Amino acid sequence: MSFINIFYLKGRRFKKCWTWLLLFLSAIFIIHFISPLSYTNRCQTKQSIIRDWSIITVDNENEFQSNNFSLISDSFLASRRQFMKEEIRHVAFLKVHKTGSSTVTSIIQRFGWERRLNFILPASSPNLISQNESITTNNILHIDKDETFDILCSHVIYDKKAFQKYLPKDTVFIGIVRDPFDQFVSSVYYYKYRWNVPYLARLPIRYPIKYLLENPSQYEPKILQSSFTKSRMSVDFGLPQELFHTTDKNKILPYLRKIHSEFKLVMIKEYFDESLILLRRILNWNMIDILYIIKNTSKYVPLRGYRDRYLHKQHSFLDYCLYNFFVRIFWKRVRQQGEDFHAEVSYFRQLRSAVEDFCSEVMKKSALHAQVFEAKENEFHSYIVINKEYCILLSMDEVEFSNKLKWRQFPHLRPIGNQNKRPRKRW
Repeated sequence: MSFINIFYLKGRRFKKCWTWLLLFLSAIFIIHFISPLSYTNRCQTKQSIIRDWSIITVDNENEFQSNNFSLISDSFLASRRQFMKEEIRHVAFLKVHKTGSSTVTSIIQRFGWERRLNFILPASSPNLISQNESITTNNILHIDKDETFDILCSHVIYDKKAFQKYLPKDTVFIGIVRDPFDQFVSSVYYYKYRWNVPYLARLPIRYPIKYLLENPSQYEPKILQSSFTKSRMSVDFGLPQELFHTTDKNKILPYLRKIHSEFKLVMIKEYFDESLILLRRILNWNMIDILYIIKNTSKYVPLRGYRDRYLHKQHSFLDYCLYNFFVRIFWKRVRQQGEDFHAEVSYFRQLRSAVEDFCSEVMKKSALHAQVFEAKENEFHSYIVINKEYCILLSMDEVEFSNKLKWRQFPHLRPIGNQNKRPRKRW
């Protein structure tokens, strides 16, 4: 009791101190308890880009079993038309080696499969029309005369006249590039260890990059189109032979401008999701159409030295010109998109991650009930639903999908006994 009296007397004696202490405590209370609530409310009113998505357990599994994805109903299509202009279905994607093009190819294949579009398909390989020439009569499978091709997304050398000979006039041309040195390193390891390409197989197991860059004439093929490691991106873009032997940018630049005028978009591998959002906006596709699971990647730790990048720039100078040119074009395009572009990219990454987690779970054999992933309509997409069948399509690699497309377009080419074979699961 006496302690309380002393405390009270001191409080009266130091009235100003107690007043300041109370104000300080009040400020802390406001900052920690009241301000966050008001800030959250402001965020909810001003920034509504992230919508709820959910996973629905379906009692009647038969309702959702359909090869044509009956979940995508007429009401869904009507909703989508309110969001977007008419989607572009005639697409030529230049599949550039080791640039993330397998993932883009799988996206385009899925888009065409759902709409029963006709693909230009290789005559003798699942995904390679030609490594050293453009489209010819002999290297593709031909459809009936009363039909037309809609999509191209297999490996082939770019040539505008050859492409236009087989594709409609309104076809949109899309390409992709990657940091030249990273593309080179990926090619060395992929084609040496996975495909055992002869000229790369001769490289020492340890430091193959170093040996190749220090002695290119000893290892590189004499025919430029036979190489996977010398300016391969420029080869795939069909740049003239004389440009591979010059460093004169005044000679190179006109051809790069020509490519720019012919391609609606050249994607950048290092900014893959940003590239896909640009692709979606250009082609007027829905966000479900660009969802993906990364394809054809290798886990390795490349052995490379500090001089390797310098030597590679001398080895593949044209690829650096190509890449730097289109990176500048890319970011100029991004700056023209408006304030909501980066918000859409952020939302897409979260949605894609959630879909990948859902598919990983629903593909497990222990799943007892049919489940559906649902994303509500928002400012970036119309209503989205994904079931197990769609997850199977997402998980398929380009070779599996190429065979699937080939067997539907050309049933007589389907191997006997594979009619009921389900796609291989890759998880």
